[in-house]
Amino acid sequence: MTYQLTTCGVLRTEDSSFIPQDPTNRDWLDYQAWLLSGGQVLPLSETLEKTASDNSVTTLAKKWLTGIGRQL
Repeated sequence: MTYQLTTCGVLRTEDSSFIPQDPTNRDWLDYQAWLLSGGQVLPLSETLEKTASDNSVTTLAKKWLTGIGRQL
């Protein structure tokens, strides 16, 4: 698995799934276990183009994340 940090969770790059920081979310718990086993997450500064396929959902997610970043 490969994960990339976002402003409010992580992106699982294999399937472009956003995983929120929710301790009841199964994917978040899997991510935490992956980290504890030595997994290395991609930093927030990495570009999504390098790690996720270019499709309409990815494009929409990038626009949304850019907008969230501007609000912070």
